[in-house]
Amino acid sequence: MKKTGENLHEGHRLRLLDLALNAGVDNMSDFQVVEFFLTYIFPRGDVNPLAHRLLEEYETFAHIVDADVCDLMRIDGINERAAKKIHLFGELFYYYTSAKMGRKFMVKNVGEIIDVIEDHLRFRTTENMLLLAISAGNIITHKRRINMHSASTVGIPVLDLTKFMATSKPVSLVVAHCHPYGKSTPSQDDKDGFKIIENLCTTCGVNLVDSYIVGDDGVFSMRDNKIVRHYVDIDQLKEAFVSIPK
Repeated sequence: MKKTGENLHEGHRLRLLDLALNAGVDNMSDFQVVEFFLTYIFPRGDVNPLAHRLLEEYETFAHIVDADVCDLMRIDGINERAAKKIHLFGELFYYYTSAKMGRKFMVKNVGEIIDVIEDHLRFRTTENMLLLAISAGNIITHKRRINMHSASTVGIPVLDLTKFMATSKPVSLVVAHCHPYGKSTPSQDDKDGFKIIENLCTTCGVNLVDSYIVGDDGVFSMRDNKIVRHYVDIDQLKEAFVSIPK
């Protein structure tokens, strides 16, 4: 009996599933990963051609997931429902990371605080602000991420800050935001915003640990007025290896 196209597609999906399970996603090609991912977005049908179109347009899996909903809908085969599912996968990833850490997390030093900030902000494609409420026992009891829905500007949401502190009742507060595709160096608005946050914390009787900015080059501390964690520039690292005498 001749197999139908749907049966062939189902067989291919099962082989992709077994490959991911047995070999590991890390050992799959970029194309196989995208195709495997699309089987979750589209319950049936051949997603092979669509995987090719997406990679031709965006080059990497990460760029596909980070793409804007409207931009994704330009691709033949991507409707609004599918575009929203693809875009929200990144949010699921961050939720998974946060859930793994648990709601309450003890931090022993500044480095561990920065680790938490990186988990939530480092690879964001729009400006996001992160608020961390810390208890007297150095436990992060509450977290709140505010998506500012912009790749170039972030405001100080005073009302959100006030409500967060009223709800979490922190002894100390950590504030951070990211500069997508930019340096961590603070703008004048960032400096003005830091003063607003300091005054608000003083009024509420909360210790402001620091305000951090996460950029492509590292994490900047407003208190220390310097980058406290540097990120390696991959292109510079490659050039350094090339220039090493043989």
